[in-house]
Amino acid sequence: MTKKLALWAAPLLFVAVLFYLPLGRILGLGLSSDWLQIFLQSETADAIWFTVWQAALSTIICLLLGIPGAYILYRRRFFGQRFIRALITIPLVLPTIIVAIAFSNFRDLPAIPVIIAAHVFVNYSITVRTIGGVWATMDNETEEAAELAGAGRFRTLISISLPQLKPAVVSAAALTFLFCSTSYGIILVIGGGLVHSVETEIALSAVQLLDLPKASALALFQTLLTVVAFTISENIVKTSIGIEQVDEGSPKPSIDRRDWAAVAFTVLPLLILIVSPLSLVLSKAFMFDGAFSIQNFVNLSTRGDRQLLNISVAQATLNTLRNVVISTSLAVGLGTLAAWLLSRPSKTRVQHFIQKGMDVLFLLPMGISSVVLGFGYLVSFGSGPIPLRESWLVIPLVQALMALPLVIRLVYPALLSIGNDHREAASTAGANASQTWWHIESRMIRNVILTAIGYALIVSIGEFGAASLLAYGDQATLPTVLFALISRPGQTNYGMAMAVSACLILLTLAMVFAVSLRKRPSLRQQVQKARRLFSSAR
Repeated sequence: MTKKLALWAAPLLFVAVLFYLPLGRILGLGLSSDWLQIFLQSETADAIWFTVWQAALSTIICLLLGIPGAYILYRRRFFGQRFIRALITIPLVLPTIIVAIAFSNFRDLPAIPVIIAAHVFVNYSITVRTIGGVWATMDNETEEAAELAGAGRFRTLISISLPQLKPAVVSAAALTFLFCSTSYGIILVIGGGLVHSVETEIALSAVQLLDLPKASALALFQTLLTVVAFTISENIVKTSIGIEQVDEGSPKPSIDRRDWAAVAFTVLPLLILIVSPLSLVLSKAFMFDGAFSIQNFVNLSTRGDRQLLNISVAQATLNTLRNVVISTSLAVGLGTLAAWLLSRPSKTRVQHFIQKGMDVLFLLPMGISSVVLGFGYLVSFGSGPIPLRESWLVIPLVQALMALPLVIRLVYPALLSIGNDHREAASTAGANASQTWWHIESRMIRNVILTAIGYALIVSIGEFGAASLLAYGDQATLPTVLFALISRPGQTNYGMAMAVSACLILLTLAMVFAVSLRKRPSLRQQVQKARRLFSSAR
């Protein structure tokens, strides 16, 4: 028991100091201010209302499009299925500033519909993967019996499948709502300063207006919104829902002509919302003076029109890579440890309650935007015993904190899904917990851990909200340099932004496909292989 408590110390201390301390500080400032009066101000009320309704609408659209997509991609079988699964994952892990730049090409359209389209672009994958991952593990017998009884596909979906998928649907809706309500880069770039959300108001109040009471009050609202969403989700979802499955259960039937409606609702979003924006950025990266050219990539060695940038794109890239190595190592190491500790069987109801509390404690950073966190660092770590604000380490630490919940959401459900049989067998054979982990569990979920590493890398590369508040001068990162380029007029600046965006899109494509297109053995094969490895190790 003492050893287990010692293992908890590292991840708990990490989130306590780097998340709950700054969050508590800004919440204290918010509660001590006249927050009710601030909320009643017209511009604040408008920002809050826009944040809530656009997040709700984006969530509904994601569900309407994502459920048919989950059915086709996880409940049916066809050639190229895994490729399309990987393709729809790209928007989820793309840097938000890249998404904003991609959709800024549609500036001739009204800003708000473009913002909602961008949010659907990013979060469509969450809906499909979360619901589809659970759907893939369900047996086919009930649905096949309904079809034999004369029920059509739609009636079977409404009467049989969706009731069983309710926890996954709620989980996907909660995450989508939180990600849309904490969107910063998308609204900042596409809105062009004319559309305001809670996030943009926090940044404006904290950095430009130096109105800390208002920024703190808005951060308080954003935190309460997150807590409410998590509370509703936890009360409905009684188990841990992940976005990466270890095993997909029995073989799936091939797609047939009766699936035409679901195919249409999958193909259209894929082409319009995903392929089109990405293709547009890639094509514009190779356009200069109206002709095909690589000049935009050549210009990356400069600092833009009139020496706009403080550092070159190459220097910003080196800063980003340095930060990514540190943040990914911390996030994967601490996240895997926390997931392993959370997955230990509970012997009493008290232990079960504590583990559920720990799960929420580590999950909460996923719902708090990096803008709020960056603001918390500004007011908490500027001086005193932890002067992180003055150190370049502040950026990789924030990035690790933002990637930590994603790592846990990947690894924890995977550990739960493999059950306890292997632990009992290993214990009977004389293995302790660490031996069981190294020789059996880590090898059974190796693919999931590799996925977690890939996603942590991409999340760290693209973090923009906190970096926009904390990274200055020669410590600028690629996302902050991109925002500087896209927010200033000039063909050179715009072309450089498109070139960097294209490079990051291609990097994300390569990483996602490398992670997603691996051949995965079945759970039974993994168990048998892990047991053989354990036996040989002994």
